[in-house]
Amino acid sequence: MNDNERLSFLQNHFGFENFRPGQLEVIKNLQDHQNTLAILPTGSGKTLLYQYYGLWSNKAVVVISPLLSLMQDQVSRLQYLGSKRVVAITSQLTFGERQYVLGHIKHYQYIYVSPEMLDQEPVWLALQQLNLGLVVVDEAHCLSEWGPDFRPDYLSIKDNLAFLGNPLVLMLSATADETTRADIIAKLGLQSSQVSQVIKSVDRPNIYLTVQQLENETDKNYQLVELVQKLNGTGVIYFSSKKKVNEISQLLTMKTDKKVMPYHGDLDPSQREMIQQQFMNNQIDVICATSAFGMGIDKNDIRYVIHYHIPGSLQAYVQEIGRAGRDGDDSIAILLYTTGDEYISRALNDGAYVADELVDYYWRNSNPDLEGQDVRLLNYYFTHGYTSDQVKQIFVQQQSKREHNLQKMIAYVKCESCLRNFIKNEFGEDTSVSQHHFCCDRDGQFMGDWSQFNAEYLTNTTMNIDTQNWQEVLKHLFLAKN
Repeated sequence: MNDNERLSFLQNHFGFENFRPGQLEVIKNLQDHQNTLAILPTGSGKTLLYQYYGLWSNKAVVVISPLLSLMQDQVSRLQYLGSKRVVAITSQLTFGERQYVLGHIKHYQYIYVSPEMLDQEPVWLALQQLNLGLVVVDEAHCLSEWGPDFRPDYLSIKDNLAFLGNPLVLMLSATADETTRADIIAKLGLQSSQVSQVIKSVDRPNIYLTVQQLENETDKNYQLVELVQKLNGTGVIYFSSKKKVNEISQLLTMKTDKKVMPYHGDLDPSQREMIQQQFMNNQIDVICATSAFGMGIDKNDIRYVIHYHIPGSLQAYVQEIGRAGRDGDDSIAILLYTTGDEYISRALNDGAYVADELVDYYWRNSNPDLEGQDVRLLNYYFTHGYTSDQVKQIFVQQQSKREHNLQKMIAYVKCESCLRNFIKNEFGEDTSVSQHHFCCDRDGQFMGDWSQFNAEYLTNTTMNIDTQNWQEVLKHLFLAKN
Protein backbone atom coordinates (compact mmCIF):
# COMPACT_ATOMS: atom_id res chain seq x y z
CA MET A 1 0.00 0.00 0.00
CA ASN A 2 1.58 3.30 -1.07
CA ASP A 3 0.83 6.77 0.29
CA ASN A 4 -1.68 7.57 -2.45
CA GLU A 5 -3.57 4.38 -1.66
CA ARG A 6 -3.49 5.23 2.05
CA LEU A 7 -4.95 8.66 1.30
CA SER A 8 -7.66 7.16 -0.89
CA PHE A 9 -8.53 4.74 1.92
CA LEU A 10 -8.85 7.69 4.30
CA GLN A 11 -11.05 9.64 1.89
CA ASN A 12 -13.27 6.72 0.96
CA HIS A 13 -13.81 5.32 4.46
CA PHE A 14 -13.55 8.36 6.75
CA GLY A 15 -14.45 11.31 4.55
CA PHE A 16 -11.35 13.41 5.27
CA GLU A 17 -9.43 15.02 2.44
CA ASN A 18 -5.98 14.75 4.02
CA PHE A 19 -4.12 13.27 6.96
CA ARG A 20 -3.28 15.50 9.90
CA PRO A 21 0.39 15.87 10.91
CA GLY A 22 1.75 12.57 12.24
CA GLN A 23 -1.19 10.40 11.21
CA LEU A 24 0.28 9.01 7.99
CA GLU A 25 3.61 8.24 9.63
CA VAL A 26 1.95 6.30 12.46
CA ILE A 27 -0.31 4.37 10.10
CA LYS A 28 2.65 3.36 7.94
CA ASN A 29 4.49 2.13 11.04
CA LEU A 30 1.53 0.01 12.12
CA GLN A 31 1.09 -1.44 8.64
CA ASP A 32 4.78 -2.37 8.77
CA HIS A 33 4.05 -4.08 12.10
CA GLN A 34 6.19 -1.68 14.16
CA ASN A 35 5.29 -0.93 17.76
CA THR A 36 4.74 2.82 17.84
CA LEU A 37 4.73 5.56 20.46
CA ALA A 38 2.88 8.59 19.08
CA ILE A 39 3.00 11.93 20.90
CA LEU A 40 0.51 14.08 19.03
CA PRO A 41 -1.15 17.28 20.29
CA THR A 42 -4.71 17.21 21.57
CA GLY A 43 -7.03 17.51 18.60
CA SER A 44 -4.67 15.89 16.10
CA GLY A 45 -6.91 12.88 15.47
CA LYS A 46 -5.28 10.13 17.52
CA THR A 47 -8.49 8.08 17.57
CA LEU A 48 -8.49 7.81 13.79
CA LEU A 49 -5.15 5.97 13.90
CA TYR A 50 -6.56 2.76 15.35
CA GLN A 51 -9.91 3.11 13.63
CA TYR A 52 -8.03 3.21 10.34
CA TYR A 53 -5.80 0.26 11.24
CA GLY A 54 -8.73 -1.86 12.42
CA LEU A 55 -10.68 -1.23 9.22
CA TRP A 56 -7.64 -1.79 7.00
CA SER A 57 -6.46 -4.99 8.73
CA ASN A 58 -9.94 -6.40 9.47
CA LYS A 59 -8.55 -7.51 12.83
CA ALA A 60 -9.64 -6.82 16.38
CA VAL A 61 -8.34 -3.77 18.24
CA VAL A 62 -8.18 -3.62 22.06
CA VAL A 63 -8.00 -0.10 23.50
CA ILE A 64 -6.79 0.34 27.10
CA SER A 65 -8.30 3.57 28.38
CA PRO A 66 -8.03 5.22 31.81
CA LEU A 67 -11.53 6.67 32.12
CA LEU A 68 -15.06 5.38 31.73
CA SER A 69 -16.15 8.65 30.12
CA LEU A 70 -13.47 8.33 27.45
CA MET A 71 -14.55 4.79 26.65
CA GLN A 72 -18.21 5.77 26.42
CA ASP A 73 -17.36 8.63 24.10
CA GLN A 74 -15.29 6.43 21.79
CA VAL A 75 -17.97 3.73 21.65
CA SER A 76 -20.59 6.33 20.71
CA ARG A 77 -18.35 7.80 18.02
CA LEU A 78 -17.54 4.45 16.43
CA GLN A 79 -21.18 3.43 16.48
CA TYR A 80 -22.09 6.66 14.70
CA LEU A 81 -19.41 5.97 12.09
CA GLY A 82 -21.18 2.73 11.31
CA SER A 83 -19.38 0.12 13.42
CA LYS A 84 -21.77 -2.06 15.38
CA ARG A 85 -18.92 -4.31 16.50
CA VAL A 86 -17.72 -2.08 19.33
CA VAL A 87 -18.03 -2.54 23.08
CA ALA A 88 -16.64 -1.21 26.34
CA ILE A 89 -16.17 -3.83 29.05
CA THR A 90 -16.73 -1.75 32.17
CA SER A 91 -18.02 -1.98 35.71
CA GLN A 92 -21.33 -0.54 34.46
CA LEU A 93 -22.17 -3.83 32.77
CA THR A 94 -24.20 -6.23 34.84
CA PHE A 95 -22.72 -9.65 35.51
CA GLY A 96 -24.97 -11.15 32.85
CA GLU A 97 -24.08 -8.47 30.29
CA ARG A 98 -20.38 -8.97 30.90
CA GLN A 99 -20.70 -12.73 30.58
CA TYR A 100 -22.54 -12.27 27.30
CA VAL A 101 -19.86 -9.93 25.90
CA LEU A 102 -17.03 -12.24 26.94
CA GLY A 103 -18.88 -15.25 25.53
CA HIS A 104 -19.36 -13.47 22.18
CA ILE A 105 -16.05 -11.59 22.14
CA LYS A 106 -15.30 -12.60 18.53
CA HIS A 107 -18.30 -10.58 17.43
CA TYR A 108 -16.54 -7.33 18.37
CA GLN A 109 -13.77 -5.56 16.49
CA TYR A 110 -13.09 -2.62 18.84
CA ILE A 111 -12.97 -3.54 22.53
CA TYR A 112 -12.36 -0.92 25.21
CA VAL A 113 -11.10 -1.89 28.67
CA SER A 114 -9.50 -0.19 31.66
CA PRO A 115 -6.18 -1.55 33.00
CA GLU A 116 -8.10 -2.97 35.97
CA MET A 117 -10.56 -4.79 33.73
CA LEU A 118 -7.81 -6.12 31.47
CA ASP A 119 -6.05 -7.63 34.48
CA GLN A 120 -9.04 -9.84 35.31
CA GLU A 121 -8.40 -13.40 34.17
CA PRO A 122 -11.82 -14.00 32.53
CA VAL A 123 -11.25 -10.87 30.42
CA TRP A 124 -7.80 -11.63 29.07
CA LEU A 125 -8.73 -15.29 28.59
CA ALA A 126 -11.63 -14.13 26.38
CA LEU A 127 -9.38 -11.70 24.49
CA GLN A 128 -7.00 -14.57 23.69
CA GLN A 129 -9.70 -15.93 21.37
CA LEU A 130 -9.50 -12.89 19.08
CA ASN A 131 -7.67 -12.46 15.84
CA LEU A 132 -5.96 -9.54 17.55
CA GLY A 133 -4.34 -6.96 15.32
CA LEU A 134 -3.49 -4.14 17.71
CA VAL A 135 -3.46 -3.13 21.37
CA VAL A 136 -3.72 0.61 21.99
CA VAL A 137 -2.58 2.20 25.25
CA ASP A 138 -4.51 5.47 25.22
CA GLU A 139 -3.31 8.36 27.43
CA ALA A 140 -0.08 6.37 27.75
CA HIS A 141 1.52 8.93 30.09
CA CYS A 142 -0.75 7.46 32.79
CA LEU A 143 1.57 4.42 32.83
CA SER A 144 4.31 6.63 34.20
CA GLU A 145 2.21 8.98 36.32
CA TRP A 146 -0.32 6.60 37.86
CA GLY A 147 1.19 3.12 37.70
CA PRO A 148 3.74 3.06 40.54
CA ASP A 149 1.61 4.39 43.40
CA PHE A 150 -1.98 4.96 42.30
CA ARG A 151 -3.32 2.42 39.78
CA PRO A 152 -0.98 -0.57 39.94
CA ASP A 153 -2.89 -2.49 37.28
CA TYR A 154 -1.10 -0.23 34.79
CA LEU A 155 2.05 -2.12 35.75
CA SER A 156 0.35 -5.40 34.79
CA ILE A 157 -0.24 -4.34 31.20
CA LYS A 158 3.10 -5.79 30.11
CA ASP A 159 2.12 -9.18 31.56
CA ASN A 160 -1.30 -8.92 29.91
CA LEU A 161 0.40 -8.24 26.57
CA ALA A 162 2.39 -11.44 27.01
CA PHE A 163 -0.84 -13.36 27.77
CA LEU A 164 -2.24 -11.96 24.50
CA GLY A 165 0.74 -13.17 22.49
CA ASN A 166 2.72 -9.91 22.44
CA PRO A 167 0.60 -8.17 19.79
CA LEU A 168 1.40 -4.97 17.94
CA VAL A 169 1.20 -2.00 20.37
CA LEU A 170 0.30 1.64 19.76
CA MET A 171 0.98 4.06 22.64
CA LEU A 172 -0.83 7.41 22.43
CA SER A 173 -0.42 10.63 24.37
CA ALA A 174 -0.58 14.37 23.82
CA THR A 175 2.30 15.18 26.16
CA ALA A 176 5.32 13.16 27.20
CA ASP A 177 8.87 14.40 27.58
CA GLU A 178 11.87 12.20 26.81
CA THR A 179 12.02 10.72 30.32
CA THR A 180 8.32 9.88 30.31
CA ARG A 181 8.53 8.32 26.86
CA ALA A 182 11.36 6.05 27.99
CA ASP A 183 9.36 5.11 31.09
CA ILE A 184 6.26 4.26 29.04
CA ILE A 185 8.26 1.92 26.81
CA ALA A 186 9.99 0.26 29.77
CA LYS A 187 6.78 -0.27 31.74
CA LEU A 188 5.30 -2.12 28.77
CA GLY A 189 8.27 -4.47 28.77
CA LEU A 190 9.54 -3.20 25.42
CA GLN A 191 12.98 -2.08 24.29
CA SER A 192 13.53 1.33 22.70
CA SER A 193 14.86 -0.43 19.61
CA GLN A 194 11.49 -2.22 19.29
CA VAL A 195 9.48 1.02 19.21
CA SER A 196 9.18 3.65 16.48
CA GLN A 197 8.47 7.08 17.91
CA VAL A 198 6.44 9.76 16.16
CA ILE A 199 6.86 12.97 18.14
CA LYS A 200 5.13 16.20 17.20
CA SER A 201 5.47 19.54 18.95
CA VAL A 202 3.45 20.10 22.11
CA ASP A 203 3.15 23.74 21.07
CA ARG A 204 -0.34 24.92 20.20
CA PRO A 205 0.19 28.17 18.27
CA ASN A 206 -3.49 29.10 18.44
CA ILE A 207 -3.52 29.22 22.27
CA TYR A 208 -2.50 32.46 23.98
CA LEU A 209 -0.75 31.78 27.31
CA THR A 210 -1.18 33.93 30.39
CA VAL A 211 -0.42 33.64 34.12
CA GLN A 212 -2.16 36.03 36.49
CA GLN A 213 -0.69 36.40 39.97
CA LEU A 214 -3.18 37.49 42.62
CA GLU A 215 -2.87 38.52 46.25
CA ASN A 216 -5.34 36.11 47.85
CA GLU A 217 -8.25 33.78 47.20
CA THR A 218 -10.79 36.61 47.39
CA ASP A 219 -8.99 38.41 44.57
CA LYS A 220 -8.75 35.15 42.65
CA ASN A 221 -12.49 34.57 42.90
CA TYR A 222 -13.23 38.16 41.87
CA GLN A 223 -10.94 37.80 38.85
CA LEU A 224 -12.49 34.45 37.91
CA VAL A 225 -16.00 35.90 37.99
CA GLU A 226 -14.88 38.74 35.70
CA LEU A 227 -13.18 36.33 33.29
CA VAL A 228 -16.18 34.01 33.03
CA GLN A 229 -18.58 36.90 32.58
CA LYS A 230 -16.56 38.57 29.82
CA LEU A 231 -14.69 35.84 27.94
CA ASN A 232 -16.29 34.85 24.64
CA GLY A 233 -17.20 31.25 23.91
CA THR A 234 -17.34 28.16 26.09
CA GLY A 235 -14.71 27.25 28.66
CA VAL A 236 -13.34 24.70 31.12
CA ILE A 237 -12.04 25.59 34.59
CA TYR A 238 -9.76 23.04 36.28
CA PHE A 239 -9.55 22.49 40.03
CA SER A 240 -7.60 20.20 42.34
CA SER A 241 -10.56 19.36 44.59
CA LYS A 242 -14.17 18.34 44.10
CA LYS A 243 -15.20 20.56 47.01
CA LYS A 244 -13.83 23.64 45.27
CA VAL A 245 -15.46 22.57 41.98
CA ASN A 246 -18.86 22.64 43.67
CA GLU A 247 -18.17 25.85 45.57
CA ILE A 248 -16.98 27.84 42.56
CA SER A 249 -19.69 26.44 40.28
CA GLN A 250 -22.25 27.89 42.67
CA LEU A 251 -20.37 31.20 42.90
CA LEU A 252 -20.20 31.60 39.13
CA THR A 253 -23.87 30.69 38.77
CA MET A 254 -24.80 33.43 41.24
CA LYS A 255 -22.37 36.09 40.02
CA THR A 256 -22.56 35.68 36.22
CA ASP A 257 -25.25 35.15 33.62
CA LYS A 258 -23.47 32.03 32.31
CA LYS A 259 -24.72 28.48 32.74
CA VAL A 260 -22.05 26.71 34.80
CA MET A 261 -21.98 23.04 35.82
CA PRO A 262 -19.63 20.92 37.97
CA TYR A 263 -18.03 17.78 36.50
CA HIS A 264 -16.26 15.29 38.78
CA GLY A 265 -16.22 11.78 40.16
CA ASP A 266 -18.99 12.24 42.72
CA LEU A 267 -21.54 12.67 39.95
CA ASP A 268 -23.10 9.47 38.72
CA PRO A 269 -22.28 8.43 35.14
CA SER A 270 -25.67 9.48 33.78
CA GLN A 271 -25.22 12.99 35.21
CA ARG A 272 -21.75 13.30 33.74
CA GLU A 273 -22.94 12.10 30.34
CA MET A 274 -25.85 14.55 30.38
CA ILE A 275 -23.56 17.48 31.33
CA GLN A 276 -21.03 16.56 28.65
CA GLN A 277 -23.67 16.33 25.92
CA GLN A 278 -25.20 19.66 26.99
CA PHE A 279 -21.74 21.19 26.89
CA MET A 280 -21.18 19.75 23.41
CA ASN A 281 -24.44 21.34 22.29
CA ASN A 282 -23.50 24.73 23.82
CA GLN A 283 -26.35 24.48 26.28
CA ILE A 284 -23.73 24.91 29.03
CA ASP A 285 -21.21 27.75 28.89
CA VAL A 286 -18.64 26.60 31.43
CA ILE A 287 -17.68 23.29 33.02
CA CYS A 288 -15.83 23.27 36.35
CA ALA A 289 -13.89 20.01 36.46
CA THR A 290 -11.33 18.10 38.44
CA SER A 291 -8.25 17.30 36.40
CA ALA A 292 -8.85 13.55 36.12
CA PHE A 293 -12.42 13.94 34.90
CA GLY A 294 -11.47 16.82 32.63
CA MET A 295 -9.74 14.18 30.51
CA GLY A 296 -13.16 13.00 29.43
CA ILE A 297 -14.30 16.39 28.13
CA ASP A 298 -14.23 16.15 24.36
CA LYS A 299 -15.37 19.35 22.63
CA ASN A 300 -13.46 20.87 19.76
CA ASP A 301 -14.50 24.54 20.05
CA ILE A 302 -13.61 25.35 23.67
CA ARG A 303 -12.31 28.92 23.60
CA TYR A 304 -10.67 29.13 27.01
CA VAL A 305 -9.19 26.94 29.73
CA ILE A 306 -8.64 28.41 33.19
CA HIS A 307 -6.67 26.77 35.99
CA TYR A 308 -7.88 27.75 39.45
CA HIS A 309 -5.15 25.62 41.02
CA ILE A 310 -1.74 24.88 39.58
CA PRO A 311 -1.41 21.31 38.26
CA GLY A 312 1.22 18.98 39.66
CA SER A 313 3.36 19.05 36.52
CA LEU A 314 4.00 20.97 33.34
CA GLN A 315 3.01 17.85 31.37
CA ALA A 316 -0.39 17.85 33.06
CA TYR A 317 -0.79 21.57 32.37
CA VAL A 318 0.00 21.25 28.67
CA GLN A 319 -2.34 18.26 28.44
CA GLU A 320 -5.18 20.20 30.05
CA ILE A 321 -4.83 23.49 28.17
CA GLY A 322 -4.85 21.38 25.01
CA ARG A 323 -8.60 21.06 25.49
CA ALA A 324 -8.87 24.60 24.11
CA GLY A 325 -8.97 25.42 20.42
CA ARG A 326 -8.99 21.92 19.02
CA ASP A 327 -10.78 23.32 15.96
CA GLY A 328 -7.69 25.42 15.23
CA ASP A 329 -9.36 28.73 16.11
CA ASP A 330 -7.79 31.21 18.52
CA SER A 331 -8.12 30.41 22.22
CA ILE A 332 -6.62 31.34 25.57
CA ALA A 333 -5.14 29.46 28.56
CA ILE A 334 -5.22 31.35 31.86
CA LEU A 335 -3.52 30.21 35.07
CA LEU A 336 -4.63 32.00 38.24
CA TYR A 337 -1.94 31.89 40.93
CA THR A 338 -1.91 33.00 44.54
CA THR A 339 1.23 32.64 46.63
CA GLY A 340 1.09 29.31 48.41
CA ASP A 341 -1.09 27.55 45.82
CA GLU A 342 1.71 25.05 45.37
CA TYR A 343 1.07 23.74 48.88
CA ILE A 344 -2.23 22.32 47.68
CA SER A 345 -0.43 20.25 45.03
CA ARG A 346 2.24 19.30 47.55
CA ALA A 347 -0.43 18.17 50.03
CA LEU A 348 -2.02 16.02 47.32
CA ASN A 349 1.40 14.53 46.58
CA ASP A 350 1.99 13.82 50.27
CA GLY A 351 -1.45 12.23 50.51
CA ALA A 352 -0.48 9.79 47.77
CA TYR A 353 2.56 8.63 49.75
CA VAL A 354 2.21 5.26 51.49
CA ALA A 355 3.82 5.36 54.93
CA ASP A 356 6.76 3.04 55.58
CA GLU A 357 4.98 1.74 58.68
CA LEU A 358 2.04 0.51 56.60
CA VAL A 359 4.41 -1.20 54.14
CA ASP A 360 6.23 -2.97 56.99
CA TYR A 361 2.95 -3.99 58.63
CA TYR A 362 1.63 -5.43 55.38
CA TRP A 363 4.77 -7.50 54.78
CA ARG A 364 4.72 -8.83 58.36
CA ASN A 365 1.08 -9.89 57.98
CA SER A 366 0.69 -11.69 54.66
CA ASN A 367 -3.05 -11.02 54.41
CA PRO A 368 -3.95 -8.25 56.88
CA ASP A 369 -7.58 -7.30 57.43
CA LEU A 370 -7.24 -3.87 55.78
CA GLU A 371 -9.07 -2.08 52.99
CA GLY A 372 -8.48 0.91 50.74
CA GLN A 373 -6.45 2.10 47.78
CA ASP A 374 -3.14 1.84 49.64
CA VAL A 375 -3.79 -1.78 50.57
CA ARG A 376 -4.72 -2.66 47.00
CA LEU A 377 -1.48 -1.07 45.87
CA LEU A 378 0.58 -2.96 48.43
CA ASN A 379 -1.16 -6.20 47.52
CA TYR A 380 0.00 -5.76 43.93
CA TYR A 381 3.65 -5.47 44.96
CA PHE A 382 3.37 -8.21 47.59
CA THR A 383 1.85 -10.74 45.19
CA HIS A 384 4.44 -9.86 42.54
CA GLY A 385 7.33 -10.76 44.83
CA TYR A 386 8.67 -7.34 45.80
CA THR A 387 10.40 -6.90 49.16
CA SER A 388 9.22 -4.20 51.56
CA ASP A 389 12.47 -2.27 51.04
CA GLN A 390 12.00 -2.32 47.26
CA VAL A 391 8.45 -1.01 47.62
CA LYS A 392 9.49 1.78 49.97
CA GLN A 393 12.19 2.81 47.51
CA ILE A 394 9.65 2.90 44.66
CA PHE A 395 7.42 5.21 46.69
CA VAL A 396 10.33 7.47 47.62
CA GLN A 397 11.35 7.76 43.97
CA GLN A 398 7.81 8.54 42.90
CA GLN A 399 7.47 11.19 45.60
CA SER A 400 10.74 12.77 44.50
CA LYS A 401 9.57 12.74 40.89
CA ARG A 402 6.33 14.49 41.83
CA GLU A 403 8.19 17.21 43.74
CA HIS A 404 10.55 17.72 40.79
CA ASN A 405 7.57 18.06 38.45
CA LEU A 406 5.87 20.53 40.79
CA GLN A 407 9.02 22.67 40.90
CA LYS A 408 8.96 22.85 37.10
CA MET A 409 5.36 24.02 37.25
CA ILE A 410 6.21 26.70 39.82
CA ALA A 411 9.08 27.85 37.60
CA TYR A 412 6.59 28.27 34.75
CA VAL A 413 4.29 30.37 36.93
CA LYS A 414 7.16 32.64 37.96
CA CYS A 415 8.83 32.74 34.54
CA GLU A 416 9.56 36.33 33.47
CA SER A 417 10.42 35.50 29.86
CA CYS A 418 8.40 33.84 27.09
CA LEU A 419 6.01 31.21 28.50
CA ARG A 420 5.76 29.39 25.19
CA ASN A 421 9.50 29.01 24.92
CA PHE A 422 9.63 27.82 28.53
CA ILE A 423 7.27 24.95 27.64
CA LYS A 424 9.06 24.11 24.40
CA ASN A 425 12.43 24.11 26.17
CA GLU A 426 11.16 21.71 28.84
CA PHE A 427 10.02 19.31 26.12
CA GLY A 428 13.33 19.58 24.27
CA GLU A 429 11.95 21.54 21.33
CA ASP A 430 13.56 24.24 19.22
CA THR A 431 12.64 27.61 20.72
CA SER A 432 13.86 29.57 17.70
CA VAL A 433 10.94 28.38 15.56
CA SER A 434 7.86 30.57 15.86
CA GLN A 435 4.53 30.19 14.08
CA HIS A 436 2.46 32.58 16.18
CA HIS A 437 0.68 35.82 15.43
CA PHE A 438 0.39 36.08 19.22
CA CYS A 439 2.25 34.34 22.01
CA CYS A 440 1.92 34.98 25.74
CA ASP A 441 1.57 37.71 28.33
CA ARG A 442 5.36 37.93 28.70
CA ASP A 443 5.91 38.53 25.01
CA GLY A 444 3.75 40.21 22.37
CA GLN A 445 1.29 42.97 21.79
CA PHE A 446 -1.12 42.17 24.65
CA MET A 447 1.32 41.91 27.56
CA GLY A 448 -1.23 40.37 29.90
CA ASP A 449 -4.29 42.28 28.68
CA TRP A 450 -6.66 39.33 28.36
CA SER A 451 -9.63 41.58 27.67
CA GLN A 452 -7.97 42.99 24.55
CA PHE A 453 -7.11 39.49 23.36
CA ASN A 454 -10.68 38.40 24.06
CA ALA A 455 -12.13 41.26 22.02
CA GLU A 456 -9.76 40.78 19.11
CA TYR A 457 -9.48 37.00 18.80
CA LEU A 458 -12.12 35.06 20.75
CA THR A 459 -15.50 34.49 19.17
CA ASN A 460 -18.71 33.42 20.81
CA THR A 461 -19.79 29.89 19.98
CA THR A 462 -23.45 29.58 19.14
CA MET A 463 -25.35 26.61 17.88
CA ASN A 464 -29.10 26.55 17.68
CA ILE A 465 -29.86 22.83 17.61
CA ASP A 466 -33.43 23.49 16.51
CA THR A 467 -32.30 25.09 13.24
CA GLN A 468 -29.89 22.35 12.24
CA ASN A 469 -30.76 19.04 10.71
CA TRP A 470 -29.94 15.93 12.67
CA GLN A 471 -27.05 14.97 10.39
CA GLU A 472 -25.24 18.24 11.15
CA VAL A 473 -25.83 17.88 14.89
CA LEU A 474 -24.39 14.36 14.92
CA LYS A 475 -21.44 15.46 12.82
CA HIS A 476 -20.72 18.18 15.39
CA LEU A 477 -20.96 15.71 18.24
CA PHE A 478 -19.03 12.77 16.89
CA LEU A 479 -16.74 13.65 14.02
CA ALA A 480 -14.89 16.69 15.26
CA LYS A 481 -12.31 14.72 17.20
CA ASN A 482 -10.72 13.07 14.18
